[in-house]
Amino acid sequence: MGLRSIRLRERIAVIVVLHLLAMIAIIGVFLKFADPAHMEPFYRLPDPTKVALIAAAFERTPPETHAQLDRAFSDATLRVTLRSALPAAMPGAVTPETLVRYRDALGGRPFRVQVFGSDVPRSFEDQPGITSSPIRVTVQLPDGQAFAVEQKVTAPITKILSNLVLFLLVVTVLDILVVLWLAAQSTRPVERLARAVREDRLDTVDLPGPREFVELGETIRDLRARLKVLLEERTRMLAAIAHDYRTYLTRMDLRSEFIEDPEQRRLAAQDIAEMRDLLADTLTFARESASGATELASCELRTELAALALERGRSAQDIAIAPVGENVQVCASHLSFQRMMANLLDNALRYGGGSARVRVLVETHCVHILVEDEGPGVAEGDLARLLRPFERSEPSRARQTGGVGLGLSIVQALARRYEGDLRLENRREGGFRAILTLRRER
Repeated sequence: MGLRSIRLRERIAVIVVLHLLAMIAIIGVFLKFADPAHMEPFYRLPDPTKVALIAAAFERTPPETHAQLDRAFSDATLRVTLRSALPAAMPGAVTPETLVRYRDALGGRPFRVQVFGSDVPRSFEDQPGITSSPIRVTVQLPDGQAFAVEQKVTAPITKILSNLVLFLLVVTVLDILVVLWLAAQSTRPVERLARAVREDRLDTVDLPGPREFVELGETIRDLRARLKVLLEERTRMLAAIAHDYRTYLTRMDLRSEFIEDPEQRRLAAQDIAEMRDLLADTLTFARESASGATELASCELRTELAALALERGRSAQDIAIAPVGENVQVCASHLSFQRMMANLLDNALRYGGGSARVRVLVETHCVHILVEDEGPGVAEGDLARLLRPFERSEPSRARQTGGVGLGLSIVQALARRYEGDLRLENRREGGFRAILTLRRER
């Protein structure tokens, strides 16, 4: 069973075990390469060279100073004591013939190696594991006395304590690297799932990871499919209602011609026209928000803006479009781009004092189209509400000024279809700015 198919709880257990094994490996490598004497790391044997140096020191000093000398050599890891004589060979002692390193280091001095305890190594040449049994090395001096050396702490612990800072640094660095790598194996599927949901690409993205994440991805796919069906049903229902309403509106339009009062006839015609616009915008918003698939369409920005300037110029509208210095392809169809820009410009002209300016900022992966006006702007707390359907801000965007509150919502729905976005903000120098961001086609 692979790491991708197990559950999250089991995955965490595997991470803990792997972390433990990594720690053991780090300690093993440290002990192997940090011991310059290449002693078998789990013996409690003192270093033969050190024992030989202690023997030489005893031989070169007067016998009356030996009591002080053994205390001088004793420390937290080693204990040196004087003995009256070399102990006789006994069961549990290790014969010198099996300890070549001691025989060579001591240069022919008589010595004994004794092991006290139950877990006595069978042979010191077989590199046994950890032993808790104390090991004593006794060396005879020329005057017949002897001194015994015992390792209080095992050799690896001694080595670690003497290099504690280096050991902690190595363990910390490698431990952090291992933990980060193992944690990424569990968090990356969550990030991929979140990105797939955010970009609405669940049908094309593989979702590896623990079984819970795979099941969560499948559940979100099913939920998305059901929501798509509901949205399509809503769109069809709205289309049918709009078709029926258009029939009644046509009848009302014809009957309004029989109204004798010219002013009342004009007002009735105006109400009917507003109802048609409301139905058209509502149906457009429902259709665009229900469409979740990104269309494989693009248009050339400079050409589209030139066509837009020509059309608005024929209507004598006060619109200034800054020139674009290079050919830029953006991800949006010709009709969608023209609809988005028409809504943004109409919004700027209606609420921005009758004039609008268009600027383009080209980046590596996207294009920002800024539509600016010099109107009164919008309260900061109302900016987010303007992107909601049928929402307007008072008083600058009141109902009596025109519109049904769907223009910006339609722009946002169209932009998101092409992986873009719409952002609204107030200009520092006064006025309002709508920023349409579209992905740049490569």
